[in-house]
Amino acid sequence: MNRITGERTVDINGQGYVMRFTWRALAEVEAEYGDNPNLFKPEVLAKVTAAGLREKHPDMTPERIMELSPPLMPLCSAVREAIQWAYFGGEVVPKTETAATDVKKNRLADGLSRLIKRLLRRG
Repeated sequence: MNRITGERTVDINGQGYVMRFTWRALAEVEAEYGDNPNLFKPEVLAKVTAAGLREKHPDMTPERIMELSPPLMPLCSAVREAIQWAYFGGEVVPKTETAATDVKKNRLADGLSRLIKRLLRRG
């Protein structure tokens, strides 16, 4: 893992893969899903993950990731962190009163928090 270069190792079914969201990968994700992709949908997570893996692991297509079907939440967290590193590198994510609307990565964390709270209420 390297915050400065944006490289994040992700585990998919016991195999480590190096994920890095290049500017091209970020542009691809934003073009398809806007600035807040719903990583809680498996097909969206698979496509975003494949975009981040493409530079070092071009064989990891969305279809292959769906076949492997790794646990959703750990992969979602890893992808979120890799995207955050792509934007901020080794720097701390800025905290402001409106961080949830100003910083894309905080939107994802906020969505994850809401999902967990909703799931806990059901149980």
